[in-house]
Amino acid sequence: MQFSQAIIFLAKEQNRPLAQEVKNYLRTRNCKAQIIMSLADFTEWTSVHLLISLGGDGTLLKCVRYAAPHQIPVFGINCGTLGFLAACEKKEALGVLAQLLDGRCHIQPRQMLQARIVQPGQEMQTLTAFNDCILRAAAPRTLLLQAVWNNMPIPSYYGDGVIISTPTGSTAYSLAAGGPIVEPSVSVLVVTPICPHSLHQRPLVLPANGTLQITPVLEYPEDRALLSLDGQNNLSLASGARLEIEISATPALLVCSAERDFFNVLSRKLNWGQHVD
Repeated sequence: MQFSQAIIFLAKEQNRPLAQEVKNYLRTRNCKAQIIMSLADFTEWTSVHLLISLGGDGTLLKCVRYAAPHQIPVFGINCGTLGFLAACEKKEALGVLAQLLDGRCHIQPRQMLQARIVQPGQEMQTLTAFNDCILRAAAPRTLLLQAVWNNMPIPSYYGDGVIISTPTGSTAYSLAAGGPIVEPSVSVLVVTPICPHSLHQRPLVLPANGTLQITPVLEYPEDRALLSLDGQNNLSLASGARLEIEISATPALLVCSAERDFFNVLSRKLNWGQHVD
C-alpha cells in the first residue's frame, strides 16, 4: 500500500515535538503530512492514506471511528499509559513507521459495532464503536434489560448493566468484568453482564451475522438508562428506548507491527501467561 498523504492527530500539545519529528521523517519518504488537533473539523478525508494517532488508547479509539468510514489505516504511537492498541511506543515510532512504508507491517481489518438507538418521539440515531457499547442504569441500582437475538428472545439481564464488545474490545472493560479474551480476527459479539444479580448469568459469545436488541425496563417514567460507546460517546435513554447492535459492514483498519502481535501485546501489557511468585 502506498502512503503519499498522512495526517498526524495530536491529542496533547506536549507531544508536538514528536509529531513534528514524524512529519519531517514522512517528508523524507515522499509522504506529505499535516498535524491536526481536531478530527471533527478535518474535511479532506478523501485525499488521506494514513492517520497517525499520537496519544493513548482513548485517542486511538477516536481516530479509528473517524478513519473507518473512509477505510484509512490508523497507526498508533503510544503516548499514554497502556497503549494496548498502538503499533509502537514513542521511542520506536520512526523505526516502525519505516517498516510500514517498506511494506513490513500488517494492516488488520478489525470489527466495529454499529448501534442504532430508537427512542420514542426522536429520530433513530446510528453510531459506531470500536471497543464496546455499555448499557447501564443512570442511578446506582440494578437494571432489567430485555434481550432479543435475531428476533428470538433470550434470557434477560438483571444487574448493573451489560457490555457488548468486539473481539478487539474483549480485552478492555469486558475482560475486567469477567468476559473472555477473543483473538481479534474471530467474527463474534461478546455480551458480558456487569455485576449480574444472579449466580447463573455468564458472558455470552454470539456469531457476528446477527442483531442483538436490548430494551431497558425502567420502573418510573423519569428513570434513565445510560449508553456509552467506547467510553466517549454517551447518551441518555428514556423509557421505551431500544438499542439494536450488530457488526458494522465497514471494518476499521489498524496498523500492527510484526514484533507486536496480539499474544505478545497480551503478555507485555496485561501480563497474560506470566508466572507470578
